Amino acid sequence: MSSLKDKDFSEDVLQKIKQEKLSPKPKWQFLLKNSIIWGLGVLSLALGSVSMSLVFYMIRNDDAGAYGRAGSNILETLLFVIPFFWIICLAIFAVAVYFYIKHTKKGYKYSAKKIILVIIGASLILGGIFNILGLGRVIDDVLGERAPFYDRVINPRLKYWSNPESGRLTGLIILKVSPTEYKLIDRSGETWATLLPNEETGEMMVVGRPVMLVGEKISDHKFMIKEILPVGPGRGFFKRPHLDGVPRMCEFKPGDDFRPCELPPIIPFVK
Repeated sequence: MSSLKDKDFSEDVLQKIKQEKLSPKPKWQFLLKNSIIWGLGVLSLALGSVSMSLVFYMIRNDDAGAYGRAGSNILETLLFVIPFFWIICLAIFAVAVYFYIKHTKKGYKYSAKKIILVIIGASLILGGIFNILGLGRVIDDVLGERAPFYDRVINPRLKYWSNPESGRLTGLIILKVSPTEYKLIDRSGETWATLLPNEETGEMMVVGRPVMLVGEKISDHKFMIKEILPVGPGRGFFKRPHLDGVPRMCEFKPGDDFRPCELPPIIPFVK
């Protein structure tokens, strides 16, 4: 009885193939489809690993304690220390890898738990290697210099450190006026006179170097420095054209009003 049913089923299938003029797809189409799926999976894993390297780079090169010294509470510190943008990117690429693995020829054999653990492990290992090789730093520099909304979306720390009223100022040092006074241009292109309590504290104040400052705004465009921090993630932002074209400072005596000259300066960027 069973063999009769199988025979009838086979005849029905053959009849349908003849009626609809169906023909098997060539092998190269299956190979191409499988290659594309694997290629996209590998690409997604690579991008996820790059995102992980940027997570490592941004966490490693941030001083969490500086946020507290700048007046932030624990919640604000966590919001800025944790690189949420790159963690979200990592999650998106991890989901993409999972999707592509499931659509491979043997993807159905693997459980979701096993696939996810492999993806996370591979991203951690490759991301760590990329970070050691300096890839995270290079990509952040490029994005800082060119990516739109970098200081608001990709690295909102720059926006956080650009609040002089709250005692935070970041920018590029463009002129040494005296051992205790430097001119700085902030992320929006505004020029500030930054003052040191004594010349011994100005070791990190180098013309052409971006810095983050903790201190106090004492008057319009004048800032008293209490602490100087280096800019790690986001330093590429200060290579942007609107900062390179800042007017050159005229010679003036300390205490005089700032007057811009017409010629732009040539400021070597100090890493």
